[in-house]
Amino acid sequence: MRERERMQGSAGGPKAFWEREQGSATRSVAPSAPAPGRPSAAPARPSSTAFSVHPPPAPVPIGPPARVGGTVAALVVALLTLTGPVLGAYLGLWFLLLGANVPGITLAIVALTRIPDAPEVERFLRYTWACNFAYIGLNAVLAVFVLLMLAMIILLGY
Repeated sequence: MRERERMQGSAGGPKAFWEREQGSATRSVAPSAPAPGRPSAAPARPSSTAFSVHPPPAPVPIGPPARVGGTVAALVVALLTLTGPVLGAYLGLWFLLLGANVPGITLAIVALTRIPDAPEVERFLRYTWACNFAYIGLNAVLAVFVLLMLAMIILLGY
């Protein structure tokens, strides 16, 4: 009987159990003295409101942010388009460095710096791919023109 009274607490009975504050299971049980050599537990903090003042934490992303792989691929392609101007500079044709794909590289870097903002990454990614394709297309037209000129020179015997 004493054990039952101790479990129900000084307020006593099922009524005290059901009418206690919500969220606090320790309010219906009377505190007992801690065992010797064991520290006492901290008292339960009463809840002031049923609603939290702070919003719940944001979910942790599982994978990489939006379009990181596509942005890195665009940067790699933009860097690979530098092979023509760098080869031209190596051969002594420094004016070919003027045709470097600087806008594509710059836009890819800007897209990588805006990673948390998915719409901004998408926008700069589109711009980067547009610069890459325009650069490759213009270089293809220039390469066809140069090859035709070389073919004419070889055929005419200059």
